Amino acid sequence: MVRLFRLKRFVFGLTPILMLLAAPSISWAASAPTSGFGAWLASFNVGSGALVINPIVILIQWTNFLILLIVLNKILIKPLLSHMESRDAQITGDLETAERDKSEAAGYISQYEDALAEIQRENTEALIALQQEMTEATRNRLDGVRERTNREIEETRQSIAAQAKQAASELESSASRLAGEIATRLAGRSIA
Repeated sequence: MVRLFRLKRFVFGLTPILMLLAAPSISWAASAPTSGFGAWLASFNVGSGALVINPIVILIQWTNFLILLIVLNKILIKPLLSHMESRDAQITGDLETAERDKSEAAGYISQYEDALAEIQRENTEALIALQQEMTEATRNRLDGVRERTNREIEETRQSIAAQAKQAASELESSASRLAGEIATRLAGRSIA
């Protein structure tokens, strides 16, 4: 970054110097001096007035332009292009890393979802087993209660039957005794 800044500063400093070097050539072509290099240069002028074309000046301008392009290419364009290429390479590397990380994350997500599905399946199986155990335990309790109730009912029936027999035998003895008493009373009345 510092190198690029220095390069820009150098190019912007070099540009006015090159323009100043080219400016006298233009003025020599327009004014047409009478002696020396200016006279020699003015001898190649074509045209007159405001439109003076001098092929030597054009050649000098093209030479200045090519030198400027070569200098700018060496100082500014090549470093800028190399910097841009390194940035492109870095961006490409970052994109590849991002793609690799994305696929790795997708793998982790699928593993997580598989593990979650397995846990849910195990929980469902455990819940079903627990419900079956609860149903079996409830059934066992109900069977136990039915058995005990049936036993108690049978015991109660036997007790009631025994009490009924006892009551019947007591009633028979009481009935015969009462019948005797009733007969004696009836007989005693009819006699009296």
